[in-house]
Amino acid sequence: MFIRKVKSRNSVCFQLGEKRHGRFVFLRQIGCAAAPEKIEALALKAKQVLNERRLKFQLPLFPAGKLQSTAKLSNWRITGYHDVFGSVYDRIGFPPGLLRDLVVARIVYPKSKAATIRYLSRHLGITLEKNRLFRFLDTLNKDRLTQIAFRFVAGHYPEGISVCFYDVTTLYFETAVEDEFRQKGFSKDHRTDIPQILIGLFVDSRGYPFDFEWYEGKTFEGHTFVKAMKAINRQYAFKGLTVVADAGMLSEDNLNYLTAAGINYIVGARLKSLSAAVIRKVLAHPYDRQPVYETALNGRRLIIDYSPGRAKLDIKNRERTLAKLKQKLALGRTVIRKSKYLAVSGKAAAMGIDQIRVDADRQFDGLKGYWTNRENPAAEKAVIRQYHQLWQVEKAFRMSKHDLRERPVFHRRPERIKAHLILCFVSLLVMKEAETVLASIPCSLEQAIELLGKVGQGTARVGGIELAIESELDPTTELIHNLFLGH
Repeated sequence: MFIRKVKSRNSVCFQLGEKRHGRFVFLRQIGCAAAPEKIEALALKAKQVLNERRLKFQLPLFPAGKLQSTAKLSNWRITGYHDVFGSVYDRIGFPPGLLRDLVVARIVYPKSKAATIRYLSRHLGITLEKNRLFRFLDTLNKDRLTQIAFRFVAGHYPEGISVCFYDVTTLYFETAVEDEFRQKGFSKDHRTDIPQILIGLFVDSRGYPFDFEWYEGKTFEGHTFVKAMKAINRQYAFKGLTVVADAGMLSEDNLNYLTAAGINYIVGARLKSLSAAVIRKVLAHPYDRQPVYETALNGRRLIIDYSPGRAKLDIKNRERTLAKLKQKLALGRTVIRKSKYLAVSGKAAAMGIDQIRVDADRQFDGLKGYWTNRENPAAEKAVIRQYHQLWQVEKAFRMSKHDLRERPVFHRRPERIKAHLILCFVSLLVMKEAETVLASIPCSLEQAIELLGKVGQGTARVGGIELAIESELDPTTELIHNLFLGH
């Protein structure tokens, strides 16, 4: 068998055949090409077909050596990430330029700034110097970028954002050094041994972030609420806004400010902190027949609902806590004296389980309370439903901390720390929008990143000629591309 090269006026064809009785017998058409680089590539393919055919029908006398390919990949860069996440970034309206590249890199490869520079160069074909990167980060304008984010998020509603959700988290630093910004305080990451800062985040009812604030590490989370609300009130125009927050934001000062500012609120209530007279009324309500109870206190509405599922969870959590405490007491291990179920006598050693406290807690199984200044008494279900959408903020924080690796923070200077937070905020909004679009396929963000990492362009040298090459899309990747690029 051999390859026959047939030239015509406009092209060159390669055919696989063999000689029989002195005549050429055609076996297979390899293909035809006109351009020199395509002819070179087709010649390589013809050799490969010939080798495969020979190995199939002939037994080699000697072990086959490694075939020397004449095609060499000279360079390659991933284009799938910019095609998809870059298109989302553009659609939101963020400014073109380096920030776009950094956001894409943050989503697909959330590492240190030095690692980001290496990744951009090796895989995305973007050369960036470290000094240029940090000079650029110093120019990021939080107010400008959050305004863009707000316009995009508010554009999903005919009359703008009417309900928003606020919560606070902590970000820690891999250092023991404190300063005016990085300070030790109550850590939601359970890292009280190292400095931290607080981040307050606003999202809409779909979980889209549209603004955030940063605070010194030792700031009490409840004290961030009024500052954050004043900031967004100055920056944006709301019509009949309702803000939803958990019980950590509950204080007289916070609620009085919201009422004076004409802002509706739904805030988690601490039922066990109510007066004894109110608690008696709350516990006397027949929740088995009427799962929602409402009363008015100090000009505010207190709404309480009962859930059998929540009751089971409360019982399970209490029994688990008691089992651990009893085990420690039985083994004589050190126990935390602040444990709410531990009975102690003054400053003496632990005496055992405080059954009175256990019985008192049991009365509240399945109950959840909400404070609101909304005046419509028929909207209890709406209040409860909107409060339970607070998980959207928690999910946004999880995406920031896990997917974007927002923590731990390795920067030292406050302006660099803030630039890092701005970059993560922009990336979070791009990622959230991409996740929403992908849900229609359905395809997870993680799956999309894995597939898009195989989409790229480059050049290959075939003999003495360089060819432009690009990846072939599998059906799922092609669907993702078409979904975002509108093909």
